[in-house]
Amino acid sequence: MMKKLLTTILVAVPVLLCAGACTDFLYEGEIDLTPVNEEEKDDFVYPASYEFQHPGALVTKADFDRVRAKVQQYTADPAGADTDPVYQSWLQLCNSKYAQLDYQSRAVPVLVRGDVTGTGVSSENYLNACRDAAAAFQLGLRYQISGDERYANKAVNILNEWADVCHTITANDANFNLLAGFQGYQFANAAELLRDYEGWQVADQNAFKTWLLTLWYPINYEFIDTHGGDNVCDLHYWSNWELGNLASILAIGIYTENVKMVNFVYRNFREGEGSGALHNMIPYEPVADPAGNTALIAQCMESGRDQGHATLVTSVCAELCQMAGNVKVAGTGEALDFFGMEDNLVLSMFEYTAMYNSTPYTSVPMPFTRYEYCPEGCGCPGGNNCHTQGPHLAVSSDGRGTLRPCWDLIYNHYKAKGVSEGQLYYSKRFAEQLRSNNDGVLTGDCGAGDSRYNNDEGSETSATFDQLGWGTLLFYRD
Repeated sequence: MMKKLLTTILVAVPVLLCAGACTDFLYEGEIDLTPVNEEEKDDFVYPASYEFQHPGALVTKADFDRVRAKVQQYTADPAGADTDPVYQSWLQLCNSKYAQLDYQSRAVPVLVRGDVTGTGVSSENYLNACRDAAAAFQLGLRYQISGDERYANKAVNILNEWADVCHTITANDANFNLLAGFQGYQFANAAELLRDYEGWQVADQNAFKTWLLTLWYPINYEFIDTHGGDNVCDLHYWSNWELGNLASILAIGIYTENVKMVNFVYRNFREGEGSGALHNMIPYEPVADPAGNTALIAQCMESGRDQGHATLVTSVCAELCQMAGNVKVAGTGEALDFFGMEDNLVLSMFEYTAMYNSTPYTSVPMPFTRYEYCPEGCGCPGGNNCHTQGPHLAVSSDGRGTLRPCWDLIYNHYKAKGVSEGQLYYSKRFAEQLRSNNDGVLTGDCGAGDSRYNNDEGSETSATFDQLGWGTLLFYRD
């Protein structure tokens, strides 16, 4: 069955929202857009209120203060700069083609990722949004670190253009959900970097908030709520699909200070039925590292599929956890600790993925429990790899060694929490591998994005823009 074309608003949005865009103040979470089911599976009580900091989605003021000090230090005295991972990452950012003042954005009225049949668009054009969301974020980073308002103004112009021009996200299949997830959370993170910038006019910022809330969020919500539609089972779509959409809802919820959006993500990550829920993403209990290190390791839903997707799950999950950790429960000061949930369960997935993909490749057999994807009787109609893929019997070697910009974020988060080096053995190794080239010279590429962004325009793929990255620049600690 073909997916119906999805355009503009999927849930009712109060008229008050549109009126808010014309006022001279920023609305702050007073409009509830999330029809969350209030029935709980257990007695866990979700927070009634949060303390939001700005900037405070993926990156916080404390992160920028730390990075800014490094940049100022080596700008004033370059001695030792060539051995500092953060400064080398800063140089990569300054050289990125997406972080330049002459960058040209290309907003389009109708965004298509997937089958273009019936969309009115001749070919997929979603890479326009991929490039421009990455550019707005990178320009925002340059503004926050350097203080140069020219970069803020350039990023604001990109965001304003998209809110003004783009009104539809669609396809004749389900792939538009990937765009709504990955680029939704990236546009929201770019906006968060500029949220308190006085040069972004209030009316324009409210228009951008309205654009996120009425175009991107409804697609995110429906996908998480229905797991892709009435005719598929809860686990038909892979974990990376749901993680991207959860990340988009969370980033938009932080940017607009919407408590119910944050709780919707919290609930679905903690105890949801979809593939982005913690115990569906990591379907089996962690096991001991057969190489003898103290790390616990656990395969993810996509470990037997291929490593391009298994590493994507790791990268987007890490950024989702980081965003959650920057939200504090009101009155307690306690963060939403997705990283630490279920005794650091996601760490075991990170370690498994790093163990298999970092070099030198492990010589010991990887533990693996048979995983049956979308089996007969699941309720899915078949097709689109449903019932045809067969069970996963071993970790897949397809795409082994895929590089994703998440490892300094992961390693430095747990290191700061006091987790032992032995439990972080593989994440640390992968982070160190990505920071340097084969000659041991620092490249700043563990999250800087050089290997993702240096292709000629037109040769990039969606994988180039699946996550924000810049992990070494933003999260490395001495």
